[in-house]
Parts: sequence; C-alpha cells; structure tokens
Amino acid sequence: MAQLSDDRIADALAPWRGRRYVALGSSFASGPGIPPRAAGSVRAAGRSARNYPHLIAAAAGLRLTDVTSSGATCAHILHERQYGSPPQRAAVTPDTELVTVTIGGNDIGLTAFLIARRMPSPVRLLPAARRSADEAATGRALGGIEERLCRVFGTVREQAPDARLLVVNYLSVLGPPRPGEPATDRHYRYLAESLAARTAAAADRAGAHLVDVRTPSLAHAPGSAVPWTADFFVPVPGRPAHGTPCHPTAAGMAAVADLVLARLRTLAPAG
Repeated sequence: MAQLSDDRIADALAPWRGRRYVALGSSFASGPGIPPRAAGSVRAAGRSARNYPHLIAAAAGLRLTDVTSSGATCAHILHERQYGSPPQRAAVTPDTELVTVTIGGNDIGLTAFLIARRMPSPVRLLPAARRSADEAATGRALGGIEERLCRVFGTVREQAPDARLLVVNYLSVLGPPRPGEPATDRHYRYLAESLAARTAAAADRAGAHLVDVRTPSLAHAPGSAVPWTADFFVPVPGRPAHGTPCHPTAAGMAAVADLVLARLRTLAPAG
C-alpha cells in the first residue's frame, strides 16, 4: 500500500490544529524514565516530554493538557488526588475537543505483578512484593474493571460532550505465546488479554474509539529488532536507564503516537 506523503498527512490532520487535547491515564501514557521530563510536572508522575500525548500534540498542532501519571488508577481519574494533584478529570472541560485515556492496568496490578515476579528472590519476600505477585488477587481485581472503565469514559463524555474520546489500550511487555513459557508469563498474558477485552467492551459501551496498540506490540516485544517495551531489569544507580522496567520505550511511545495519529486522520473534530 502506498504511503501518504508528508503534505497529505499534514492536510489530513489540519482540522485538528489548535484544538484542545487532554491526556488521561497511567504510566503507559505518562512514559516514566523516558527523558526529558515534561516541564513543570511532578517527578513522581513520571511524565515524559516524549510520551505519546506530547508526540501527538506536536504532530497535529494540538493544545495539550497532559495529566497522565505513573501509578494512576480509575479512582485517580475520577475522585482521588495523586502526588498533590487533583483528580485527572478536573482537566476535562466543556471546550475539550480530544481526550485520550490509557487506564486500568494499575487497578488489576498488571505490571506490578510481572515486576514482582521478576524481582530477585530476596526482594520477592517483602510484603509489598508478595501482595503484587499474588495471582488470585490480580484475578479477582478483574471482576469490576469493566464497570470502572465505563465510569471513567462516561465521566469524560459528561464533562466534554463534544470531545472525541480515544481509548488507547496497553502495549504488551511479552510477545506471542511461547511453548512451555513460565507460569508467570501465562498469568500476565491472561491479565493483559482480559484487560484488553474489557477495555474494548467499555469503549464500545461509551461510544468511544478504541485504538488497539496491544496487538501490533506483540511483534515488538523486548528482544525484537525494535522493542516497544522493556523487560524487567534492575536499574543501576548513576547509570541512565532511558526507560522503566516492564514499561514502554521511547520507540513504543512513538509507535503509539503514530497509531493514534492514523486514527485522527480518519476523524474530524466533533465541533
């Protein structure tokens, strides 16, 4: 298939230029460990100036308000403060014309489970690590996630009725299933697939546009030619890691931005 020229791409995105864009979500949107840190952001939020919201805004000429934050759950979007900041929904105003949301992973302990299971054995004995590594607890957390996602998407709809709502799911840290893979990987994959299915269902119920980044990311797992996520590693003090264990890489953020921009080229602003 012939690729669009730069001019045609710019023309397709022209209706979005100058529109107000709010980015909501967790670390898979904020981009912890990818330098540089977004100007004025709280360090604990892990908000990168090269995360997918910033890349989208730069390419489409959008006016970005990025409130994505590491560790965020649906509650942090809806009603809980985090790192001294108000709930993320406060950024969504009636004049907002585009909203992206990546959320739900922390509600079920998706990435925390994988990190806890990959930690050195002495660390896995610590109470916090043992809780995160609990398969049964993560499985139970899946039970109410679709309804929580529906509340998030519904709240965005109420606060910005004319906004295009794009739900961006989670990049995979693992590639396609492998014969004989460890039980940890099988359970992580079950969590990731279940979250993706529930996210798609909630987006459909809310009339939102799902941008599926998880499926193409399976071909870009750690160890591939262009990995979109990093596997577990132990950060070394004083040595820049340019990423966070079991999280998106800069290449992953760029890939997500490209997928969202491709969707935007097919959508006109609602207003």
